[in-house]
Amino acid sequence: MGKKVSKQAQQTLVVGLGKTGLSCARHLAAQGVPFVVTDSRAEPPGLQQLHDEMPGLTAHVGGFLNDDFAQAEKIVLSPGISRHEKHVQAAEQRGAEVLGDIELFARNVKAPVVAITGTNGKSTVTTLVAEMARASGKRVQEGGNLGMPALELLHDDQTELYVLELSSFQLETTYSLNAVAAVVLNITADHMDRYDDLEAYAQAKQGV
Repeated sequence: MGKKVSKQAQQTLVVGLGKTGLSCARHLAAQGVPFVVTDSRAEPPGLQQLHDEMPGLTAHVGGFLNDDFAQAEKIVLSPGISRHEKHVQAAEQRGAEVLGDIELFARNVKAPVVAITGTNGKSTVTTLVAEMARASGKRVQEGGNLGMPALELLHDDQTELYVLELSSFQLETTYSLNAVAAVVLNITADHMDRYDDLEAYAQAKQGV
């Protein structure tokens, strides 16, 4: 595990170091925000890339440290990790802000967003909407749960429209996207290992 850091240095904690977590780390680093990364896996897929790009950054892997969550004022949660995970839940009850990559995107995006969710067909519809907008002459980028993480799309400041595929996991920690158009394609039982029942799953989808 990485070295411990002071409370002053650690105000933001990125939880999860897959593709989405790495995009969050890059975004925060570009903004000059001090942060620490943690992952319960000993060798998360984004670890080597993180070390290559940010060699001085602290990353705690192989288990969660109570101190990381106790010191965090803001927790950037990867979609694969439930906000009901005990460390996350305790931090949120203490008053820490819990948000995801799409919320970070929402707070920085300058162009209109079309948001697409549902149990089935998300990727197909996202691709079709993006192609239709592109055919009309707009400069379009698509991503989110499909292809490139949403935060990586922000590098092109000439974008005129973003088309995002969003999962229920991402929507759990998204509060201010304000999409110009949003659609829930369909809802059938899915991810029941994450949700108590179909109603809870549907409620997450409706956050779009």
